[in-house]
Amino acid sequence: MSESLSIAIIGAGRTGTPLLRDLLQYDYIQLVGVADHATQSPGMQLAREHKIPCYTDPMDLVKAVGNVDILVEVSGDSALKPQIKQHYEETDNRHTLIMHDLIARLIISLCDKRDHLIPTQHPDDAGIGA
Repeated sequence: MSESLSIAIIGAGRTGTPLLRDLLQYDYIQLVGVADHATQSPGMQLAREHKIPCYTDPMDLVKAVGNVDILVEVSGDSALKPQIKQHYEETDNRHTLIMHDLIARLIISLCDKRDHLIPTQHPDDAGIGA
């Protein structure tokens, strides 16, 4: 049996939607949840079409997916990463990697075979240390 990755996405808008669309192409990726406050965002609609659990509260997704392999956080909410980090510390989750906007943009650019990196939608995202 080949290795697979479990991935959850927070932010189903301008960055999360194309990333979700790209990740859906690979059998070794198990998308376990998508969160966005906007229930009718394109990414939330796409997730529902593919029977991926959807959440309007990002922390509900974080708690529901537990030790997911990768948590993509591209919501643009600067207060969210510290909350996620605190939750992981409280639950002793040392497994989950939190994917930054820059890495998400790199993956989208590579999957779409672009000759340039797609622009950021969240220029103030300083990563987990912020």
